Amino acid sequence: MLLRKILLLVTLALLVTPAFSQFTIGLKFSPTLSTNRVEAKSDTASIGTNGNGLRLAIGPIADIQIRENYFLSTGLLFVSKRAGVEATGMPNRADIEEEYGLQYLQVPVTMKLFTNEVALDKKIYFQVGATLDFNINEEPKKQEYFLVEDFFIFDSSLLIGMGMEYKVGVNTVVFGGFTYQRGLVNQINDHAPLDGDINLKNDYISLDLGVKF
Repeated sequence: MLLRKILLLVTLALLVTPAFSQFTIGLKFSPTLSTNRVEAKSDTASIGTNGNGLRLAIGPIADIQIRENYFLSTGLLFVSKRAGVEATGMPNRADIEEEYGLQYLQVPVTMKLFTNEVALDKKIYFQVGATLDFNINEEPKKQEYFLVEDFFIFDSSLLIGMGMEYKVGVNTVVFGGFTYQRGLVNQINDHAPLDGDINLKNDYISLDLGVKF
């Protein structure tokens, strides 16, 4: 039900936008390097992050013009993330390494600022804002898992990025850039009984490729 409401709101926003401002829509494809930060308060074990992995983000985007070089940039992206946790020194238990695959529907809410043309039909852009992420699937990479029992349904990240757009036709623009997203919300909703809490936040760096019409 919640996901339906999000889809409806994004669709309505795209439908009413032409009445108020100029806008472009497109498709973005982003290979990502997904990692996470782990903070744990435990006197009996050492708990930390466990590596990183290649993941993917893809989906439609929309840039809505506010002023000549100022745009509100949003969209609806499918984003996969990796969560890895390891624990050593636990009493009466061998060292643990666990990896989880997380999938989200992401709605970016960002400002995109463009320079004037730096070369023929080429502009540089800078992007800053936040994301709203809704967990649609989670699964451990092994059948047995111990540390994390449930992940939180909601995530949010600080987003910064930059790139370049190249106009290749009257209404067609291709772009490429880089984005860094730093998680703001603890993703662990429930974990194994320990003498302290485990705090996990997702981060990733992406190579952004796409086209707008």
